[in-house]
Amino acid sequence: MSTPRPSAGLLYGRDIHHLDHLGPLCSLLHIPLIVTEEEIASSARRYYPDLDVIVADYLTIGEFVVSHFDVIFYCIPRDLFDEVFFFAQKFLQKKVHTIWCPHGNSDKGHSIAFMEALRKEEIALVYGKQMIDFFRMKGVLDHLKSHVITGNFRHAFYQGHKDFYDQLAQQEITRRLPQAKRTILYAPTWQDYERSTSFYDAMPHLATTLPPDTNLIVKPHPNLLKDDLALELIEQHSSHPNIHFIRDFPPIFPLLNIADIYLGDMSSIGYDFLIFDRPLFFLNQREKDATQDLGLYLFRCGVEIKKEDYPQIYQLMERFLQFELRSYSEIRKEVYHYAFGHSTLDQLQREIHQAMTLFPEKDLSFF
Repeated sequence: MSTPRPSAGLLYGRDIHHLDHLGPLCSLLHIPLIVTEEEIASSARRYYPDLDVIVADYLTIGEFVVSHFDVIFYCIPRDLFDEVFFFAQKFLQKKVHTIWCPHGNSDKGHSIAFMEALRKEEIALVYGKQMIDFFRMKGVLDHLKSHVITGNFRHAFYQGHKDFYDQLAQQEITRRLPQAKRTILYAPTWQDYERSTSFYDAMPHLATTLPPDTNLIVKPHPNLLKDDLALELIEQHSSHPNIHFIRDFPPIFPLLNIADIYLGDMSSIGYDFLIFDRPLFFLNQREKDATQDLGLYLFRCGVEIKKEDYPQIYQLMERFLQFELRSYSEIRKEVYHYAFGHSTLDQLQREIHQAMTLFPEKDLSFF
């Protein structure tokens, strides 16, 4: 089934972490993904081989997008879209409608104002009730023409291509590591405006105290890979036989599938891991109160490790895994249902198409 109006996904710039969200979405909707970076195009073709990838030149992308497409799916706010495409829309007397797609279910944004920018969106995709509640709290929901609940469409996409992705993960990751008792996936976020990352403080301890029977896969946020200090830490510990740093492997669920344990801070990957119902550990880098701070909502699904205890991370993990009787399985399932709800891929496609009928055929309100 094709979309009712000429549509495409757009990944403008170097935000490669948007690829694992727009790639599956565009594949499911059978629409192309427009990118501006050859490196991202190469990754898109490798990891989403059914995807139609269009590489657009920065100088001509405005005219190309506006003249060929009526609806664009993206992960950026409308203000940023109009910065690039304003003059092309003005010149061609055509408003391009947009649908916002989240790039993760992170708990970030409660303490600072950036989600408020989504008030200018027309239609937004939301994972489930948690994101709807967040939009309502931020004053976004009432400004939208419509929203579509996606459920965990990325996991459903992974399940539909599981053999392909698991083979890729084996080729590019697991075969480079020795046999081990367990595998930990550490997914630190980047040093954003909330100074959320645990990477700089935790990574030295994770590397130097790693037990010989444990493998550690580190999936840094792509923005960390732009920082010299982070790159120095990666280089310093890259020779460890039981540690593998991931620099270019956009799909998340194949990584989660091979992990026995998740270790994170504020990354939305923790929410992705809930569906596997396996142990989660959280590094409380800024020493906030997890019982009061909504930014640490996911922490209830696992064990919190304070910054002062980073040198004893593995001992704390082992103590919990062997002797702690409390199970987090029930709360993990409860939070997963709150975050993602349920939607089939066929239902998602139908509801997106229905939402697109809200866009007028000719919209001159932009002018």
